[in-house]
Amino acid sequence: MNASGSRPRGRPFVLAALLPLLTAMSVSAAEPVRRAGKPAPPPATIRIALLSDLPQWPAAEERVATLLDHLAERKLDLVVHAGGIKGDTESCGDAVLQARQHLLDQSPLPLLYVPGETDWAECHQPVNGNFDAVERLNRLRELFFPEDATLGKHPRPVVRQSDQAMFRSFRENVRLSFGNVLLVGLNLPGDNNHYRSEGGRNGEFEDRREANHQWLARAFSLAQQRGMTGIVIIAHGDPQFGNGWEKRGKPTLLDGFMRRRPRDGYLEFKRQLRELAGRYRGQVLLVHAGSNGFYTDKPLRDAAGKPIASFMRVALPAGTAAQWTELIVTPQASSPFAVVLKDGVGS
Repeated sequence: MNASGSRPRGRPFVLAALLPLLTAMSVSAAEPVRRAGKPAPPPATIRIALLSDLPQWPAAEERVATLLDHLAERKLDLVVHAGGIKGDTESCGDAVLQARQHLLDQSPLPLLYVPGETDWAECHQPVNGNFDAVERLNRLRELFFPEDATLGKHPRPVVRQSDQAMFRSFRENVRLSFGNVLLVGLNLPGDNNHYRSEGGRNGEFEDRREANHQWLARAFSLAQQRGMTGIVIIAHGDPQFGNGWEKRGKPTLLDGFMRRRPRDGYLEFKRQLRELAGRYRGQVLLVHAGSNGFYTDKPLRDAAGKPIASFMRVALPAGTAAQWTELIVTPQASSPFAVVLKDGVGS
């Protein structure tokens, strides 16, 4: 099966039953164990540019290219694009996707990209071309994730979830180690996680939910075993931490049909994140696109309602090259993350 293969076959309960076994396999063949000998000294700091929702329409492509050059001039280590490579009313056709892939791949710095809802999940809308969303996601995988490496003129190797036979099609779920910190990319789009309320099995959502669950658990297990001081999770969608999810019971099919309480497509993700972050000895940073501009906060609460101090969320400024967010990582520090809003280019 090629990198754009169809979503994995089989019932959700089969995937769920295999999750503990898959999670226990904490080091894949693509991640060799450390060998004896003197390890390379860790970098003092790592500087990462965080972007999202760029470019919006072809007119913005030149400004984004200038911004990428601007970041390289400042000698950053990596660019992270948290999804949204086209406008919400822009076509999802191949011509647009190929143009944006070429743009990001011309980055002078390694560029790690995860998809957002405008890139595939909303493509069924008439204004976007009446595409099948799953078909567009598979096309996105072909164009943007053909190799086990970042985009950019100087790519860095990455580990993709597609290395596992059970999740062969999930090329976009990715991880990358930087010093003593692990970066984890998830396909978590911002339209309620592409949960569909129509009758019958919600196949795309259910399969991706199981893949994301396993990938996140595996990342935390790996970071814990290696004594890493921090985990950065990158996704496009805002998980809606403030919608009262903590008090909700186990979701049922009925939730999807109840207008007064729509099914929360992020519920399982938030519950897993609460469990994993609560046990993890290091710091956890969630990066996603913001609809209300840039901000940081600590929205994740434990079962008793107390904020989890080791968890921080960063919402990124959307749709402008005039601002970008710098993540400064000090891998050996007890608090490894610092986030600063920076001026970009244009207006």
